[in-house]
Amino acid sequence: MKAKSFLIFLVCVVAASTFYFSCLKPPQFSETPEINFVSINSTNVMEQADSIKMVIGFKDGDGDLGVHQDDTSTNCFITDIRPGKPDYTYGYRIPFITPNGTVKDISGQISISLPGITCIPGRTIDSVTYKIKIRDRVGHLSNEVETPLILVTCQ
Repeated sequence: MKAKSFLIFLVCVVAASTFYFSCLKPPQFSETPEINFVSINSTNVMEQADSIKMVIGFKDGDGDLGVHQDDTSTNCFITDIRPGKPDYTYGYRIPFITPNGTVKDISGQISISLPGITCIPGRTIDSVTYKIKIRDRVGHLSNEVETPLILVTCQ
């Protein structure tokens, strides 16, 4: 009798769990990408010797982030901001990451690696911050995030 009661209990738990989880709605994010700054490997680097590696979190409601390999357009924009120098924006490519299926809400992290930084001539120490934003395939621009101040020891 105990085995039969346990089996009925187990079937009820599985049925209730299936019902509960089938009713849960997937996350609903905006169709405009949203990003947040997660991390940076260092805020003190040597000119041309050290790379900057940063991680940016993202959310997108329609999952249209990234470009196909044969698409040459840029969709990640990183602006170099330094005192006494005009801002300069680099264009990077986020690879195609749209999920299969009907639920297109996506979230995750993007790792970005920037090669060694060049100092402004005549400086012994330079400082830089980066502003980052991304664009989805429809053209929606995300919010903009900023890195902490990075100190560069010039050579």
